[in-house]
Amino acid sequence: MKTAIERFKRYLCCRYGDRSTPKHYLSDLDIFVQLIGNKPPTEVSVQDIDRFVAQQVEQGLCPTTINRRLATLHTFFEFLAAEEPDKPWPNPVIWRRHRITQGEPLPRDLRDSAVERLFAVIDDDRDRAMFGLMVGAGLRVGEVAAILLQDLEAPTSPDQMARLRVRGKGHKERIVWLTPALYATVHTWLQKRPHSTHAHLFLNQHGRPLSVAGIQYRLKQHAESAGIHATCHQLRHTFARRLVEQEMPIESISKLLGHAQVETTQIYTAGADPKLRDAFAKAMSRLEKAHRPPSAPRNEAEPQSTPRRQREQSDPAELADCLSTFDSLPDWLRPLLRDYLTRRWHNWQPHMAKQHGHRLARQLRRCWDWLLANQTVNGWSDLQRSHIEAWLNARQKAGIAASSRTCELSELLSCLRFVADRDTPLSANLFRVAYPERSDPLPRYLTEAEYNRLEQVVLAQTADDTPTAARDRAWFFTLSHTGLRVSELLNLRLSDLEFASGRLMVRGGKNTRDRVVYLTPTLTQALRTYLSHRQDTVDDHLWLDDGRPLQAHQVRYRLRRWGQLCDVAVTPHRLRHTLATRLINQGMSLESLRRLLGHKTLSMTQHYARLYDATVREQFQTAMANIERIAISDWPRPEIVLTTAEQPVMVKFDSV
Repeated sequence: MKTAIERFKRYLCCRYGDRSTPKHYLSDLDIFVQLIGNKPPTEVSVQDIDRFVAQQVEQGLCPTTINRRLATLHTFFEFLAAEEPDKPWPNPVIWRRHRITQGEPLPRDLRDSAVERLFAVIDDDRDRAMFGLMVGAGLRVGEVAAILLQDLEAPTSPDQMARLRVRGKGHKERIVWLTPALYATVHTWLQKRPHSTHAHLFLNQHGRPLSVAGIQYRLKQHAESAGIHATCHQLRHTFARRLVEQEMPIESISKLLGHAQVETTQIYTAGADPKLRDAFAKAMSRLEKAHRPPSAPRNEAEPQSTPRRQREQSDPAELADCLSTFDSLPDWLRPLLRDYLTRRWHNWQPHMAKQHGHRLARQLRRCWDWLLANQTVNGWSDLQRSHIEAWLNARQKAGIAASSRTCELSELLSCLRFVADRDTPLSANLFRVAYPERSDPLPRYLTEAEYNRLEQVVLAQTADDTPTAARDRAWFFTLSHTGLRVSELLNLRLSDLEFASGRLMVRGGKNTRDRVVYLTPTLTQALRTYLSHRQDTVDDHLWLDDGRPLQAHQVRYRLRRWGQLCDVAVTPHRLRHTLATRLINQGMSLESLRRLLGHKTLSMTQHYARLYDATVREQFQTAMANIERIAISDWPRPEIVLTTAEQPVMVKFDSV
């Protein structure tokens, strides 16, 4: 293995030169070798890659990191196979089997207030210029370190922008522009820059070029002084987000950032969507016009600092408890079910792992108990399509709804695919089982009258100036004004709130997709009131109950009690359906609503949002009024083709 890695190293250095790519590839390979030992490359098996992925997952590494290391291994084995093209040597990295599903995280930009606090504590002219180039021109930390004096072209007049040549990733050069204010900051440093034989713009105290590590260290010092967490790349993300908020075209932003693909730029700008924000604001303002907002509280507050979001870890004891569900199952079945649940467990958000794990374990155990008791299944090769269809029929006779049967079948087939990927012999017909037919479900939204009654009850029940009342009012309006799922609500942290920009960052939503929702005036007021009462603790969860994170059953119980007081059946998810329906009836487009709710497809959003009959009637009347307003003389002249036995005859209408 070591000699093969040496050959791969020479190849990388030849291809990528002095770029950092060889260093990262070799680091990933070293981690892999530490697991499998000095095994010859030809003896590395698919199971070795399985063990490597499992180890990385157990360490809590994010899917992006694991998949990057898999890409390194795949490239390494493809390189070795290319050395002997006539030798049959399958790559042990199988993407369909080993790749970890990645979510859609939002960019980690800094809020504007944090940037202001950062620059308020930076009193060094050199550092103000360095970090100003990151947040004001979008430069990477390596690009800042590589700037030469000759790269900066001074403007011809004070009101013009300066031109800066930047050497980016892969030795690709680009031109960026410095505003007069940013150039003045850089020029202030130039006047104080000590004389040196080095041509680099930024020097250390010894007159030598600053390293990337040195720049990062200086930012860490300033961030600690400002009481925030910040990285150099976050400053670059902030630059991109600010430009999007000013509605600059994505193609132009991509060119300024030095991205080869616009898709990369979209990752940087995913959290900023001025059109979605405006569409939501217009729809909610029309809804709130008919209702007076809650009376203004006397005490308002907001976070005085932006603590870094604490990383949660799931409890290993809880995983062991879930796995014990399979203890009494046969030996041929139990290990793979345990492996499947473990893999799923590490893909879930830590705060939801316990709930999802117990649900999935019970569901799989119930299914296999029936199959083992009612069908002749003594091994994986015995399992047939007819067995699964018989189980589905039994569930139907037991009165289980089609939607629940669909969910159970989906989970079972997912488990079977996992088993098949482990080289276990399974019949291909197992994956041809038809899903139960589902009728279009009845709408789950509250009517306007029902929602108004519920809101009045909530306002009355939370009128007291107490921490509990302020908290309950705040989470109710968070659910009803943003459409968050209850799991997303309870995963909110203090750092996710951005009052200045009116945004709420939703991290780790369904399928680990991040998104942004927007604060209404009513919600903003309720949150400020709650924060003035919130207990000061090291726990960064937004919602606390006696110093501990609020639980889902507490939210559901309180909401159910409020509903009983006004004769309204309500759940957190029904509030999500209600918001979707209210917004689409106020004219918000289905695509904007999809992004706001975090749905992957428009069809899912259509399931949530239902147009009222009155809305359809009003839209039809408006459309017809516009059509009928067209003067008859402006109508297009039709041409009618009369077919005869001989030939077609064209008849034109010249006048009415």
